[in-house]
Amino acid sequence: MVTPPKSSSFDDADVTLLRELQADARQTNRALASAAGLAPSTTLARVRDLETRNVITGYHADVDLAALGRGLQALVFVRLQPKSQELINNFLDHVWELPETIGIDLISGIEDAVIHLAVPDADALQDVILNRISGYPGVFDERTSLLFTHKRRQVIDPL
Repeated sequence: MVTPPKSSSFDDADVTLLRELQADARQTNRALASAAGLAPSTTLARVRDLETRNVITGYHADVDLAALGRGLQALVFVRLQPKSQELINNFLDHVWELPETIGIDLISGIEDAVIHLAVPDADALQDVILNRISGYPGVFDERTSLLFTHKRRQVIDPL
């Protein structure tokens, strides 16, 4: 895993570029340069530098899960036994392959992992949890919470 640079390595122009790209990654380099008060060639070089330093790790399109037929979201908290790196890795690989999975986090505390699912309805959620998560070898326990509202910051500044 690549360690990102400390926030002190960002100047005002970098912060502006990051904000602008997070708000609209499809804008032209000329528009980006104008927003940052830089020449287009300088802007291009700075964006490439941010990519090389793994500050910018990709570009994507946000989608509406309900429009994709996946209007019900849930978080599934899972405990694994016996704890071993092999079991954890195999479980995470298994869950990642499920088409209903949109995110996985390995966590500390009582549970070992939290899985973010997006499914069409309660029947589909039940099927995934009972047949493809809880029944996986090594799953000791699971706890599920429905998501009523999900907000994610679209623009994140360095601290």
